[in-house]
Amino acid sequence: MSVPLALSDTRRARVVEVFSSLQGEGPFVGERQVFVRLGGCNLHCDYCDEPETIPIPSGEVWTAERVKAAVLRLTAKRAHRAISWTGGEPLLHPAFLEPLMRWARSRGLENYLETNGTRPAAMRALAPLCGVVAMDVKLPSATGRACWDLHRAFLEESPRGTFAKIVLAENSTDAELRRAIALLKSAPRRPLLVLQPATPFAGARPMPPARVLRWEDAARRAGLKTLVAPQWHHFWGLR
Repeated sequence: MSVPLALSDTRRARVVEVFSSLQGEGPFVGERQVFVRLGGCNLHCDYCDEPETIPIPSGEVWTAERVKAAVLRLTAKRAHRAISWTGGEPLLHPAFLEPLMRWARSRGLENYLETNGTRPAAMRALAPLCGVVAMDVKLPSATGRACWDLHRAFLEESPRGTFAKIVLAENSTDAELRRAIALLKSAPRRPLLVLQPATPFAGARPMPPARVLRWEDAARRAGLKTLVAPQWHHFWGLR
């Protein structure tokens, strides 16, 4: 069964896996979450740590009822505060996610959305249901394309509880930092900025620590609340 790139079906989508683990990135690092990893991505970043999720199609077709059953099995074993809807790019599947996010809230679970920040229309539809949005700011040096306009439109639609993450690789440029700072300062709800040194074994060489600290200082001086936080789940050997 073939599922299109921009899924409009509320009943099924391509899912890679559903599992329980600790959040390994950003300000909620170490929190126990259920992860629903959807298949397919509209970008191909050179530092991607889930490259098997990029191809269209990837994963297998799951119904919404199968996702719910998997979540309930995991939450019956231990307490979880949130579901992380991740990928790939979960906002390729907004029609599938909307009823699932409503269901998650009815079960007392917060919706934590991990996204590349390039699907503003999908974000508009799901914003009222999201407690946390982890938005990547994609630098052209990593993606091979500029996403600034899409990011600006995305920030117009993103809800309170959004934070922005920039992965810092050896080839990230100071000009990109200046552009990213200007982008975030102009957002209607200025987000927390998380600077994440690239994971060495995820396809890119990390930015040297001294340069990371210069970026952190520049962001703070520009008025952005800023956190430096690497990916921890890879060092822990967790998914």
